Amino acid sequence: MKRVVLVSLFVAALALPGCGERNSGKERGAREPNPAFAGAAPVEAMRSEGEIGAYGGTLALALPQNPKSFNPVLASETSTLQVISQVVYKGLVEYDNVEQRETPGLAKSWEASADGRVWRFRLRRGVAWSDGAPFTVEDALFTFEVTFDPKIAAAGRDLFVHSDGTYPVVEKAGEDEIVFRLKEPNALFLSAVGATLLIPRHKLEAVYRAGGFNEALLASSPPEEIVGLGPYRVRSYASDQRIELERNPHYWKVDGAGRRLPYLDRVIFLIVPDANAATLRFQAGEIDMLWELAPETVDLLRRGEGPGQYKVHDLGASFNTTFLVFNQDTARYRNAAKLRWFRETRFRQAISYAIDRDAIVRTVFLGHAAPLYGFVSPANKQWHTAGLRQYPHDPGKARELLREIGIEDRDADGKLEDAQGKAIRFTIHTNANNATRVGIGAQLKEQLGRLGIDVSFQPLEFNLLIEKLAATRDFDAIILGWQAAVPPDPVLSQSGLLPTGAAYGAFPNQKAPGTEWEKRLQERLLANAQTVDPQKRKEAFAEAMRIWSEHLPEIDLVAGRSFAAAKNRFGNFKPSPLANYTYWNLDELYIK
Repeated sequence: MKRVVLVSLFVAALALPGCGERNSGKERGAREPNPAFAGAAPVEAMRSEGEIGAYGGTLALALPQNPKSFNPVLASETSTLQVISQVVYKGLVEYDNVEQRETPGLAKSWEASADGRVWRFRLRRGVAWSDGAPFTVEDALFTFEVTFDPKIAAAGRDLFVHSDGTYPVVEKAGEDEIVFRLKEPNALFLSAVGATLLIPRHKLEAVYRAGGFNEALLASSPPEEIVGLGPYRVRSYASDQRIELERNPHYWKVDGAGRRLPYLDRVIFLIVPDANAATLRFQAGEIDMLWELAPETVDLLRRGEGPGQYKVHDLGASFNTTFLVFNQDTARYRNAAKLRWFRETRFRQAISYAIDRDAIVRTVFLGHAAPLYGFVSPANKQWHTAGLRQYPHDPGKARELLREIGIEDRDADGKLEDAQGKAIRFTIHTNANNATRVGIGAQLKEQLGRLGIDVSFQPLEFNLLIEKLAATRDFDAIILGWQAAVPPDPVLSQSGLLPTGAAYGAFPNQKAPGTEWEKRLQERLLANAQTVDPQKRKEAFAEAMRIWSEHLPEIDLVAGRSFAAAKNRFGNFKPSPLANYTYWNLDELYIK
């Protein structure tokens, strides 16, 4: 980012009314904007269980990169979801991060048949979209029609798919009910419904019928086109600078006194690509909350808690993980020699043995992490699998495995070559604005170099990295991280676990699993999803994870601890190690 942009961004932040403001309760109470619901149609509002707060003020948050779009059906990257999920858009079902259970959302109630194949949802009446148009059953039907359309790149479609590749039938059942008919039980169907953010038919049906939905709701779209059911709506967006959200005057939740939520006037996301810059701006009072703190940031901020009028919250082991993935995409990756290496299980196992995870924990995470050998973090007590194949640092074992596939130092120059004499050389990318991943990349370059592998480490701008991973497939290897799904159940991570999934980093969107082990992996993951028997689910997922740790479609590296920092002045503050970490209950937050 150019210096002039940084300066103007800094000035803009200082000029924000509400950023760091400490309005008195009297001032805020005198201008309550949402004292009660008004209008002809009675609203079946949802009542908050949080403490009653006061109206007014602004919450300022940091976002490390620009959102790719404002389209909730297509969104899969955190830069978009942190802005829109549960903020601008809502679903039929919500999730309480503290209680770790589903709660009513736009559906006030639901019921399932005994065999789990028929689900009936009763929608709230009298609810309006953020532009004032009524929310109806037809909006819900439209949302799932778009989500299940194979021509639409819907991020959450894999959560609903039957074993024969079809999707549930969705039907209207009265003015306020919809029914889903499934061919087979889906263990996390309720959560899948909750993860589907609702979209307005009156705004998007025409563009969808015309075939333009994949280009709808771009980051450059006018704010009035971005219509949701969340507590806030987009007021303005300036690329590389900020996103400003304003209170949705039609929001359908109330507090314990019957007053319409949310309490805060505005939410500002400042685009701050550098984590150190975000920390400085938090210390200066320009940003109110930080989450997923880097290890060095935790110790730095703890020293200033008192005079800084903030607190660093230790949220325990993080559900999020970091991994290295090699490109095995035979459809689009054009380097034949590297494909031979990357698609060989023993090559990936050798790399995993060559990685010193303990050194990464010590040097990059300053001890605030643990080595990881599977997809699921140890923080996830229900789904973390014990007894997976381990890869303790063992360069000798790594060389042995490489020799088995014809890779060794053939000319005594300290460098490894394959059977054709080609030097083992590849590039690792990660996002340049994540200091922790950059630190891991530097460690991997050094550690693999000692084995005789020539690694070029090249951090990239985040959206370019995602384009390489998800669109062009023009990369050798990438370091990235998984943000835990909410709830943290494997069914909600199927897009990244299934070889046919859109986010399966090694080789996404396979028409059918390409190897025997991938076939077994997919079969076990689907078995986990297609039963409601808890024990059978655990057994199927444990077997899937044993296959995963044996064949390493990605090399899982470390799971850190989760820390958040927040100004002390916010009421109803309930930080969580699950997204959205500090503001998952944004509609209840208020300035004390």
